[in-house]
This record gives sequence, structure tokens and C-alpha cells, in this order.
Amino acid sequence: MGMKKTLTLLCCLFFTAFYSNAQIFWTENFESGSTSGMLAGSYTGPNGTWVTSSTGANGADHNAWFVSCAENGHTAGVCGTGCVATSSTATLATLHIGANSSFSGVDNGASYDAGGFCPALTCPKTNQRAESPTINCTGKSGITLSFNYIENGDGTNDDCTIWYYDGTSWALLTNPGKTPLCSGQGQWQKFTFSLPSSANGNANVKIGFNWTDNDDGVGTDPSFAVDSVSLSAPGATPVASFTTSPTPATICTDSCLILTSTSTVSSGSIDSVRWVGVIAGFPVLLGNTNPYSFCTVTPYNVPGTYTIRLRAYSGGNVDSSTSTVTVNRSPKPTITKAGKVLSVPSTGYTSYKWSNAGGPIAGATTSSYTYSVSGTYTVVVDSGGCKGSASMSVAGAGVYSLYGVNNTFWLSQQDNGTVILHSDELTSEPLTINMYDATGRQVINTVWERGTDIKEIKNLSLSPGVYIVRLSNQNTAIVLKMLRQ
Repeated sequence: MGMKKTLTLLCCLFFTAFYSNAQIFWTENFESGSTSGMLAGSYTGPNGTWVTSSTGANGADHNAWFVSCAENGHTAGVCGTGCVATSSTATLATLHIGANSSFSGVDNGASYDAGGFCPALTCPKTNQRAESPTINCTGKSGITLSFNYIENGDGTNDDCTIWYYDGTSWALLTNPGKTPLCSGQGQWQKFTFSLPSSANGNANVKIGFNWTDNDDGVGTDPSFAVDSVSLSAPGATPVASFTTSPTPATICTDSCLILTSTSTVSSGSIDSVRWVGVIAGFPVLLGNTNPYSFCTVTPYNVPGTYTIRLRAYSGGNVDSSTSTVTVNRSPKPTITKAGKVLSVPSTGYTSYKWSNAGGPIAGATTSSYTYSVSGTYTVVVDSGGCKGSASMSVAGAGVYSLYGVNNTFWLSQQDNGTVILHSDELTSEPLTINMYDATGRQVINTVWERGTDIKEIKNLSLSPGVYIVRLSNQNTAIVLKMLRQ
């Protein structure tokens, strides 16, 4: 009578990356925490619960499936052992076939009862299959089963076979060969096998390990043990592509371009994308969202032509697609005032549109406009498809007496958040400047120094709306209205 080490592994599909395009999608390492005696039908791993079932006649003391480190897992080429600390070669607990406790005590690893004394002592005849939880192979094809194992026994009389469930019925998958012996133990080997095409895209796959022995008293340990079970599928190569909005990809230095990946893959899915800009031949990561808003921040806020590359990833595979983006300069006009004539430069722009609080002004489509009533006037200019605007608030015929001198004040705005206050005369003493929004909240409090006829207030972040600007000294004050668009 020989003691055989059997390990039935209910295989969970785990894919180890044998090749650069291989993708592991299911794995089972049988880390039960048990050092001895845990029956496979009591083991629940990260993928679910394993079960055992009878696949033929079983004696009263048949051999059983255990999950513990009583038979420790190892990488290929290493001799089997009992429980040892994890290392680069030792992988802890395994699924293995062992003798029933009535014969040899509880779980001695891959050591089985070959029988030969029934009915006087024991009847270990065994037909038991350990079955994995359901494995979802949706989106996978060309699936490969892989595991590490040791096996001996007695030819096909005491033997482990690998079975496959397609969601409807079980079928024999393969019969792995016996492994070499070393130091009175089995030598661990690597085994791989392709699943049938019925596993492709199948959400209800299972793997089973079936141990059979005939109770004839002939057989040699180890029985069977298995560890590091995995299923893998080659990842399909994606086809990278993307669209831009607007199209063609021409934007202005103060605007954004929306990049949308339209990448595809024949099986599986696009796992992630990376948007990369190329500056002076060097790649610069922009972002990884889809869609991605490409805005002209440094260094892309300089007019020119830039390369944008999309990298699309699926499994271990990647494809890329490139396109060019043209960035044109956005104009930033400045309005000047001469009497009641408002103007911007007459060269460099292809169109002009003046408006006030009442909307576009009919016929006001040249570089200058002569106003007749007070208010806020805005001009929108176009340069190569890029638009920019400037505004000026004027007080009409308003003449105000501050510090004993009659003076006219007005203000203008620029797109960059600058408000400019103007005076016909040089200020002879400082003025306090207060700006209030429509709710009465003060948003600016500063001083206009004496001896100038212009005061710039830069880098304002004002929401659209009406603002009141109050200029004052200790004797009097004037009020200007400003419309922020």
C-alpha cells in the first residue's frame, strides 16, 4: 500500500502574462490560512466557494480533497514540502488529495490511501471532483489554463484529470502527466492547456480536478496537489483614433479644444487612454480622461502648430494616433477715446462689431464709433478667426468738479481683466476708488495717485453684470457705471 499525494484543484481562471499581450483575468492561490485538515468543500476564496462532488463509486473511507499548506505549493522545479514560509519559490497552501482521517489522521498533504485491505480495514476507492466557483469569461477568447502541480499515483488507475464546465455540462479537458520524484517527494511542474472555444465569451465557466483511485493497494505518493491556478487570454490590439471639436483642430490662445477618443478593440475593452503633447520632440503627458479638454496653457499658449498623440490601452497592448493642432493668437484690442469718438486700431483685424447695453449697434462695423449718449460700449474684433473684445464706459457730457477743477472722467475695460480709469486733466490730489457689484458688495478699494490722467486696475476676476465705480475725495464724489460682459 502506498500513500499518495493527490491534489484536486478547482481551477479559477487566472491569466499570467506569458507574453506581452497576455492578460490574466482570473486566479486562485488557495490561501485558506489552514495548516492541515480544511476540506475543499469548506474553502471560500476571493472568487467564491469551492465544492466537491462524487463522479463515481466511493468507498466508506475514500480519499478527500483538502486546502491547506500540509502540502505546500512551490514554483516549477522545486521539490514538494509540508508547510514552509512563503518565499520566491514557496507559495503556501494548495488544493490536494489526501487520505481519509479514519486511516491516517487528518490531512498529511498529498499522501493518499491506495487501499488493498477492503473490506477488512478500509475501503478508500475514490471518485471525487473539486470544482471551482463560476468564472466569467465575457469578452475573453483564446483562453489558456495554467497551474503548478505535482502528481504520481498509479498510471490511470490512481490518477487526476482536469475537467471543464461550459455552463451546461462537464467534460474531460485533459490528463496532465505524472511529475518527477525528488527527495521522496514530487517535483513541482508548470502546466498550461487551452480551453475549448465554447469558453470564449462564456460567463458560466468552471474548472474541476477529478481524482480517481481503484483501491487495489498499488500506488505511490504524491497523489495530486495544485496551486497558482490561472486563466489568461491574449489581449486584442486596440485601434486608436480620436475626434476634435472644433474640426479642423484650430483654436485661439484663450480657448480650448475638446479631444474625444473613438478607439476600438475587437475583443475586450479599451482600459485607459493617455493624451500626450509633443514639444520640441519630447512627449508631455496632458491627461487621461475621455473626453479631454485641451486648453492653451503654457507652453501651448504661444501661436504655432503642435502635435497631439492619443495612446489607447487594452490589456497589455497599446496603439497610438496623432493629429496636429493649430493655435492662433487671440486679439486683445484697446479702445481709445478722442472727444466722443471711440476707436481701436484699423489694421490687423478683419471685422469690427460695436454694441452697447441695447445690443449690436446697426451699421457700427468699422474700427471707430462716435457715441451720442453715455453708457458702456463694446467692440468685438476678429483676427484670423479668433475674436477679442474691449469695452469702455463713458459719462457722456458729464463734467464733474473735484478739488475745484472741472474734469471729465470715464473708464474702459480689456479682455485680460484690466479696468482703466481716464481723466481729461491730471489729478491734483489722490482719489479713493470704490467699486460695488449689483448687490452692493464692495469688490475694489484702492487709490488713484495724484498727478496722472490714467489709473489701471489689473487682474480683476469679475462676473458679468453691472458695477458702480465711485471716485471721491474729502469734498465731493462722482459715480460711473460699468457693464461687465
